[in-house]
Parts: sequence; C-alpha cells; structure tokens
Amino acid sequence: MIGITGYKGVLGSIICEKLKESNQKFSVFEGDIRDSDLLYNWMNSNNIDTIIHLASKVAVVDVQNNLDDAYDVNVNGTISLIKSIKKLNRSIYLFFASSSHVYASNENLIKESDCISPQNSYGLTKYISELLLQDFCKSHIFLELCIGRIFSFYHETQKPPFLYPTLKKRFETEDLNAPFVLHGANSTRDFLPAEEVCSIIIKIVDKKAKGIINIASGTPKKIIDFVKEIAPIDLNYHVNLQEKNNHLNADITFLKSILHDE
Repeated sequence: MIGITGYKGVLGSIICEKLKESNQKFSVFEGDIRDSDLLYNWMNSNNIDTIIHLASKVAVVDVQNNLDDAYDVNVNGTISLIKSIKKLNRSIYLFFASSSHVYASNENLIKESDCISPQNSYGLTKYISELLLQDFCKSHIFLELCIGRIFSFYHETQKPPFLYPTLKKRFETEDLNAPFVLHGANSTRDFLPAEEVCSIIIKIVDKKAKGIINIASGTPKKIIDFVKEIAPIDLNYHVNLQEKNNHLNADITFLKSILHDE
C-alpha cells in the first residue's frame, strides 16, 4: 500500500488523482506530520510499505517569514516520520520530495553530486531533512530511500508567491501597455508542468529507485522566455541588466537512466 503525506498540496493532489486513474491502492495521511504516534498508527493500520513524503512548508517567502513554523513542519515532521518508521520495524520504501533549492547557483547543468549550498531557509530545511534520512538509513537497512530534488514546476492551482500564479495575477491587474517590470529576467530555471513532475515521481516509486535524483526537464529557460510563453499579449519588458543572475538547471542523466525503458 502506498502512503502519501501532504496530499492536499499541488503535487499531492495530482499524484492522488493519477493513482486513482491507474487503480493503485493508496492511503493519505490526514493528521499532523509532527505527530509520530499518528504516523505510526496510520502506517501500521493501512499496511503501508511505500511512502511518498510531500508534506512541507514550501513557499520560499512564507518560510523565510515564519522560520519557526517551517523548521517545525519540514524538519521535525521528517524526524517524526523517522521515529514512526523505526517503530514499525519492517521494510519501507520512502520517496522524499526535496528541492533544487539545496544547490548553489550554477551556469552549467547541475548534477546530483554538485555543490550543495542552500540558497534560502526553505532549501536548508530540505537539506537538513535529506541528511537526517540518509543518516538513519546507515543503521536501518530496512529503509530504502529515494531523495527527489524537484526543480521548478507550475500549475493552475498554485497561489502567490509562486512565480506562475504571481505572473497570472499581474497579467490580470496591471496595465499591460505600460512597461512590465521583470526582476530576474535573465536568470534561468528548469520548468516542468506539475503533472509531468508527478508522473515522474510515480514512475520512480514504481521502480523503487534509490539514491538522489534530479527531477526536471533538463532544459534551461530564461525567466523572461517563460513569461513570454504565458503572457496574454506581447509585453514591453523593463529589465535591469545590472541585476545578478541566478541559475538552477538540472542534469537529468541519472533520471534518464532510471526511466530509460519508458
């Protein structure tokens, strides 16, 4: 049985729908991720042997403004999951949703082995959780671990301050005949629709792949080019050419090797 934490989020809700469509059995965790007893009872009573751990405080700005809450959910939530898995004391496959925000900016495509330098508090909470899970695995061989470092994704159900919904709101509320101020226009990201991210996660879980895996398209795109694709009209962009650019784009060689027969 597959167990899913964070099922109300963008990725969680899509994964649930995809599992329903393919008639796969799954159970969602509806309690507080920080409660290890509730987690244990859920896993034990539903005979869960596979976990997709998505529960997290995600929005970078929100995390920065509420650090205590973010660490409580993102890090202590992971610790609670570790406690419950240890108590369960049987084989578990765990997919942990991490983030590209654990990496340092790099003009080249980023490999899983490249420099780790969390760019913000959100990235730091994810990296701490990665380390906790990897350390637990060293002494508990019954846990099979996959860490999916997810790059940029977008979906209609997202809300600000994420980039896609923020842009959509600006298109609706601003005078689009005036100069359109765009910060970070020449920074690059690796964008995927959320549905594709979820399909990749399900394939990884089906194959019980282990290790650290970049989840992305493998194709860098400038922020300004992404905006042009979704803008309702041609805009007059106002870009600060002196602005420092930031780059987070994935090398997906390992991902391709896992999905090579798809």
